[in-house]
Amino acid sequence: MLKIKSSLLKRIASFTAVIAILIFVPIMFAIRQGNAKTEQTDLILNVWQIDSFEGGRGSRTAHLQKIATEFSESTGCYLMVTSLSSASARLNLEKGNVPDILSYGAGMYGLEKYINGKSPYKTWCYGSYCLLSINAEDDFSGVSSENTVINSGTDNLYGAAALLSGLSGSAVDMPTGAYVKLINGDYKYLLGTQRDAFRLKTRGIAFSLKPITVFNDLYQNISVTAREQHKISYAEKFIDYLISKKSDNVKLGLFADGIKLYDDELSALENLQYDYKLSTPISESMKNEINKAIKNNDVNRLKNILK
Repeated sequence: MLKIKSSLLKRIASFTAVIAILIFVPIMFAIRQGNAKTEQTDLILNVWQIDSFEGGRGSRTAHLQKIATEFSESTGCYLMVTSLSSASARLNLEKGNVPDILSYGAGMYGLEKYINGKSPYKTWCYGSYCLLSINAEDDFSGVSSENTVINSGTDNLYGAAALLSGLSGSAVDMPTGAYVKLINGDYKYLLGTQRDAFRLKTRGIAFSLKPITVFNDLYQNISVTAREQHKISYAEKFIDYLISKKSDNVKLGLFADGIKLYDDELSALENLQYDYKLSTPISESMKNEINKAIKNNDVNRLKNILK
């Protein structure tokens, strides 16, 4: 009788152990999976894209998100890209809403205390100013402030390009308005950017293009603004990955240092050397000084600021 009871107890114990394994192993696995998801959720970086100047074609925000998705597939670090105006970005920063990565145009102010000091910024794409004529054989020898209209762009310093090119006093219009005045014959020349060249190409209009090499501020920079070390590390890795994909800038109608992307009219705007340029974020006081020099047509003062 004792042997029967002992055997029964052993069977019950074995059965109980099996049940315990069947119940608790899935629970522990689920807990671990939950923890893994929590850890992965921590590796989400917020990226702000600020369009401070017109591109060429396509969306820089969508472009960044596409490359961010590629980056996440190999690293497990996910990035969410949001488009903001420079004014909205400054307002959010002042309220303490700081992203992990900031992509912005050169000449943007109000970033000094938010950018990681080790590697303040890198340029991942850029544009260029140019003169355009719908006379396909134009040599631009007759350019003057009277026959030129200027594309005012967005936050870029078109006034500096005009002043340093001797075209201060030219008519100024919004981007599409300036382009329409050129094709309607209201003005013979347009001081614009690569975006205007794409507008003409889209319409199938033959044109001549002359690069403006005296000034450029059409640089798209990117900086780390994260404060947590693990985020900083992944933010730096993403920026390096983005720059390694600079040949993709052709999809944006923009340029990249050291490589050739175009074999049409846009090739004239690649890898140029500029007399004066603004390729960094700046202080608000410096921005005000630049705007004051432009307003006063003080070309020497402007050159001194840009040195």
